[in-house]
Amino acid sequence: MPLLLAQTSFEDAPRGLLALQSIYDLVPVVLFLLGSIILLRELYSRMVKGNYVLLGAGSIMVFAAGFFKALHKFLLAVARINYVILDKQFVSTQSVGFALLAIALVGMFTSYNRNHLPMQDKGTKASAIALPLLAFLPLFLAEKGESDVKEFTSTMPFIVLMVVGAAVFLAMLIVVSVKLHQPIAIVLFSLAIVFMVGMGYLSTKHYFEGAWMQITCNVCYQLCFFLGCLLLKKHGLATLDLGKKNKAE
Repeated sequence: MPLLLAQTSFEDAPRGLLALQSIYDLVPVVLFLLGSIILLRELYSRMVKGNYVLLGAGSIMVFAAGFFKALHKFLLAVARINYVILDKQFVSTQSVGFALLAIALVGMFTSYNRNHLPMQDKGTKASAIALPLLAFLPLFLAEKGESDVKEFTSTMPFIVLMVVGAAVFLAMLIVVSVKLHQPIAIVLFSLAIVFMVGMGYLSTKHYFEGAWMQITCNVCYQLCFFLGCLLLKKHGLATLDLGKKNKAE
């Protein structure tokens, strides 16, 4: 039987290959981290405190979601420990993270943001790091519900939030690319959207072999994102023109 038709479960997958897959799963996580660091550094003077905190919180939540998912596979392969919470948190944590990223970039182009630049609050960077930690409190404080409580296990609301958030986030980066007259960046972020859709389709294949294709698609997605951010940095992202301020604040 061909490898892709075997549909081996993660628990039954060879430990060596599963460990290798967990390391490969970190590649898109690192690429996203590098790209988000560029945005955080370059957009610090382009955002008011509230927007910047959302940008930092969203970046950390998306990074943490991917890192914990890779860690879940690594523990399963090396220590044979199925730390379920590391896997279960992925969709909810990453969806909220992308939603915050989208809100931050949309908010950057609002009149309120333009009228309150430059931002000079040096404590913002620390608050941007601390805020997303609050999102993980429910994971540790949750208690088992009563027996008569009906469970709702569908992840569809979070999946919709993730797709919409990521699409708006990338669309706003395309808008930034247009403002900076960077056609290559426009192509890269557009390709990122295509790879995101492909990754979403492959994520429905819940078996070990299919995960390799999903991760590869994610690597292409995050590589386009990182290269696009790198181009924007080299061509004036830190001095992005957000438009004229309104005379009456």
